[in-house]
Amino acid sequence: MSSSKTTTSTSGRFQKVTDRVRLPVLAVEIGMRVIELDRPWTETPFLFQGFTIESPEHIDELAKYCSEVVVEIDDEQWVPAAQRDALSPPKARAAYNYHAATPRDYGNASSVVSNSQSLTRSLMDDVRLGKAIDIKEVKATVSSAVRSIIDSPDAMQWMQKVRDRSEYTAEHCVNVGLLAISFGRHLGYGEEDLNTIGVAGMLHDVGKALTPVEILHKDGALNAEEFMVMRQHTTDGRNILMAHPEVSHGSVDAAYGHHESLDGSGYPRKIKASGISDLTRIITICDVYDAITSDRCYRNGQSSLRAMDVLNREAGLKFDTRLVEEFVRCIGLYPTGSVVELRNGAHGIVVGTNYRNRRLPRVLLVRGEDHQACEERILDLERLSGVAGQEGWLIRTVVPNGRLGVRVEEYVRRGLNIQ
Repeated sequence: MSSSKTTTSTSGRFQKVTDRVRLPVLAVEIGMRVIELDRPWTETPFLFQGFTIESPEHIDELAKYCSEVVVEIDDEQWVPAAQRDALSPPKARAAYNYHAATPRDYGNASSVVSNSQSLTRSLMDDVRLGKAIDIKEVKATVSSAVRSIIDSPDAMQWMQKVRDRSEYTAEHCVNVGLLAISFGRHLGYGEEDLNTIGVAGMLHDVGKALTPVEILHKDGALNAEEFMVMRQHTTDGRNILMAHPEVSHGSVDAAYGHHESLDGSGYPRKIKASGISDLTRIITICDVYDAITSDRCYRNGQSSLRAMDVLNREAGLKFDTRLVEEFVRCIGLYPTGSVVELRNGAHGIVVGTNYRNRRLPRVLLVRGEDHQACEERILDLERLSGVAGQEGWLIRTVVPNGRLGVRVEEYVRRGLNIQ
């Protein structure tokens, strides 16, 4: 038996003094993490290059293929969330300029969204087949997204509206990643931290690649047994990402903890506020917002205002109050791509945020006061707000995508010039 000792932090929650020990398989115990075999991984059925022994049957399966393995044995010490967080609170908000999105911005955003969705579908397939994730490609894609969002968050929000409910899981991962980058931009994080946030968001649901398809795409509510299977995706996500040494601890932490709640009512570990890092709190808020506003196989997406209401009602219990307040400021009452009803009954689509007054965005008019299709034109609500007799063209409320047959993705796909 040989061993070596290193200090590492595999989950981001514990400072670990790790012994790497070569053992005969029959000496392996439950809880040990296998990191090397005495034969190539490709000659075995084990999906990941690195896994934790979880049962006697697991040891029996290992013994069918190996005589000796190298395992990690950890001596763990708890590290508070504030010390292990992948993000450092910005000492001063990064200064980002805001400008109206240009055709070039929309083109860049379209390319980033398309590439991100394609990559995410591919990496989910790779995980199902037991292949390693191309983390280098994930980071490169996120880096492109960060640059695009820094330049024009409005263009990215608009292009994200093209979705396919049959591809919900992969597209949800992309949307959460992009939304989290935009949120991080609003919070003032620098470009390096925005990349960290984006990778964590894009990989947060990677464990769902191992969730049975009949549960993942069930057309209706899950029963208790199915929900228990679904909950396993957080642990699966942790295990998948821990098998990739180049993945940051923050991404592992977010995959494992994005369904935890500050009051300890979440899963899988029911940890409370002190155990949940800022990065994971950011991903959790973005995950919930996108899940509520997205079309699913069993229901249509709800309005952004409905999602904000859910976040606000649970702030302080499930979600970080300060971050919820900042998220509401970031998204605004009328996010780009929202379908809105005007005071006179007409309907339109928000196509540009007014960062001077978020209540007065630019709106593409698509349905007249009689609810019928009309000649499309851009309404600059900031200009109309001060004109006597034009009050009817101001926004009454946000409505769900699809109201009166107005589906935002159709306008995005047609490549409408919204300048």
